[in-house]
Amino acid sequence: MVALWRPFTAWWGDTAGNRALLRGERAPALAWFDWALTREPNWALLHEDRGRALLDSDPRDALREFDRAACGAPCLAEAGDALARLGKPDEAIDRYISAKAVSRVSDIALSLADRGEYDAAAALVSELIRRLRDNFLERADLASAYATLGKVELAAATAQPEKARSLRRTAIAAYTSASRLAPYNEGYLLSYAF
Repeated sequence: MVALWRPFTAWWGDTAGNRALLRGERAPALAWFDWALTREPNWALLHEDRGRALLDSDPRDALREFDRAACGAPCLAEAGDALARLGKPDEAIDRYISAKAVSRVSDIALSLADRGEYDAAAALVSELIRRLRDNFLERADLASAYATLGKVELAAATAQPEKARSLRRTAIAAYTSASRLAPYNEGYLLSYAF
């Protein structure tokens, strides 16, 4: 029982810190995470949670925490958030792509498309699609990425009438793939039909 007191108290401190973070109390959350780290200094979960508490106030330190936690896709995506706050969008995008963070990449691609940067938006989503796999775990993400590509290509077709026919074909192919991967998603089916 004595051997378990350190991990148990660290877990308790992490829980208290997450509760404070959910209430929007960043300083107390950070204090709890720091206290828990005195019990378990190498616990990746604590470093990730501490990074989330620091993200808005100190993104540079948050980035260090996410990198130290090295918890895979979640930490890569959160590190991308820190890099974006530090004004390093290209590095953030690299982390998002590595994490296969579909919603973040899609938001960036749609933002690029809104600014008329259709080729950059399509290239970004295409790179994400290239990394995703058609398996049970990633199928929904892959369908979502294809749907985003369809949106980008349709927006480009509207803005570039001289290329509209080929851009619409690409959009149709993207929505076909999204509908095939997620056949019960009405949004993809309606976009494909449109």
